[in-house]
Amino acid sequence: MAPAEPDLSAAQKRALAQLHKAATQLEGIFLEMLFKSMRDTVPKSSIFGKASNSENIYQSMLDDRQAQTMAQSGSFGIAKILEAQMRASVLAGAKRESKTRVSQGVSL
Repeated sequence: MAPAEPDLSAAQKRALAQLHKAATQLEGIFLEMLFKSMRDTVPKSSIFGKASNSENIYQSMLDDRQAQTMAQSGSFGIAKILEAQMRASVLAGAKRESKTRVSQGVSL
C-alpha cells in the first residue's frame, strides 16, 4: 500500500485500508487455487502407496498457509495491481467503502 497522503480524509484512509486487505485476500485465494491446480497435476501415489485422506488434508492446509503468507508478503504483486486499479474508485466512494466489512480470512 502506498504511504498515506496528508490530504486524505479519515474515511478515505479507512477505505484504502479495506481495499488493501481485500486485495491481499483475493491474491491469497488466487494463489491457493493456483497451488491446488498445480498439485492436481502430480500423481497421487508415492513409494508408500496411495496418499491418505489425512495427508491430503494436511497438504491442503499447508498450501493455504503458504498462499496466505505469499499474498501478505506481496511477492506476486497481484494485490498491488488491484489496489492501483481500484484506488480512484474507492476514494470517490470513500464514505460507503470505509464501512464495507472485509472478513478475516477465506479458505477454499
